[in-house]
Amino acid sequence: MRQDGRRPDQLRPFSLEPGFIGSALGSVLVTAGRTRVICTASQEARAPSWLTSGGWVTAEYAMLPGAVRPRGRREADGRAKEIQRLIGRSLRAAVDLSKLVGPQGPIALTIDCDVIEADGGTRTAAISGGMVAMSLAIRALLRAGALAEDPVRGLVAAVSVGLCELGEAAPAALLDLAYVEDSRAIVDLNVVMLEGGGLVEIQGTGERGGFDRKALSAMLDLAEGGIAGLMAAQRSALLVDRSG
Repeated sequence: MRQDGRRPDQLRPFSLEPGFIGSALGSVLVTAGRTRVICTASQEARAPSWLTSGGWVTAEYAMLPGAVRPRGRREADGRAKEIQRLIGRSLRAAVDLSKLVGPQGPIALTIDCDVIEADGGTRTAAISGGMVAMSLAIRALLRAGALAEDPVRGLVAAVSVGLCELGEAAPAALLDLAYVEDSRAIVDLNVVMLEGGGLVEIQGTGERGGFDRKALSAMLDLAEGGIAGLMAAQRSALLVDRSG
């Protein structure tokens, strides 16, 4: 049995609180177990100078010093930069950038993902929450007449899976790893999927040796089921719009 009593295919308690930051164009507080991330979406004053057509979505990721023990550092390290690139790629996959253009020209959105408490799965929580923050920001732009069409193609969400040892039993595929599981995992996998089942990205590492195709398939099956649950929560959160 897992340390927190969950089934192998069970998500941690997951919630999304939209409108968490009143000054943001779109915002949400994401809670996945003890992991909590604030995601905010903002419109930039101008689009990147290199952009030749359509709009743009990018992301920034940071972990507050007190989110981990011992205290972390505020500087963006290589890990944070790699994660924010993953978040940006994932969110852009859910948007038709050619429609992210208004009467004044291309629109650039930045999705900030700030981890306030970390217990595993911060990057996947940031993607799932960033989707909601971005959708709320786009909804606000549509209401204001800054966009003529909704550029959102569908939802995107992410979850972690892994192969872990549970006592004396053979290694098992587990969904939504907490830190205690992630830190001891034989295989660590992060899966990003679109609504409808399309894969955006798979990040997998054999931490203590390799893994075969059968194990990969088992983990992807778990991820698909978990992401379906996350997307149900995203849809529910998007029904609650406090910015209108």
